[in-house]
Amino acid sequence: MKKKLVLLVLIVAIAAGAGLVLPGVMNKAGKETTITSSQLEDAINISQLSTAEFVYNGVAEKHNQENPDEIDCYIAYDANVKVGINMEEVTFKINEEKKTVTPVLPKIEINIATLDENSISYIPKNPDLSLKEVITLCKEDAMNEANHSDKLYETAQENLESVIEALLSPILEHEGYSIQW
Repeated sequence: MKKKLVLLVLIVAIAAGAGLVLPGVMNKAGKETTITSSQLEDAINISQLSTAEFVYNGVAEKHNQENPDEIDCYIAYDANVKVGINMEEVTFKINEEKKTVTPVLPKIEINIATLDENSISYIPKNPDLSLKEVITLCKEDAMNEANHSDKLYETAQENLESVIEALLSPILEHEGYSIQW
């Protein structure tokens, strides 16, 4: 429920921002116009877009430098990993005859990984590690877990398609075009 609400707020905010761009794209009623890829790219130009969030309660392992098979300590932590795309990399294939637009999307990647430093605990207690090393180990562990979550990337893809449709629908429907995935 919370993800849907966040996505809805995000779509509304983006669509409102796109409203500033749309009047320049649409022509007066009665004139036949052509949709261009650059117009569509301008309409979704919002830079980085996080389309899904992975909340992870993990345990990172600190391996011994001299014997990598041995574990010096375990580090429990909480992290948030957001995945998405750089919207500037989205392009469009336009079929004028069929009046369809096919978005060409870049690969969804991790945008940001944040660690709740207050959640960190160690087994055994008080290992001889710098905070920087602990943060690096935990972020790497969280990103590794996120990269192996098919559900995270499926959700991100679905949300991304919804956002693009919300941003482009006013332009495309006005001109008689539809999105084809």
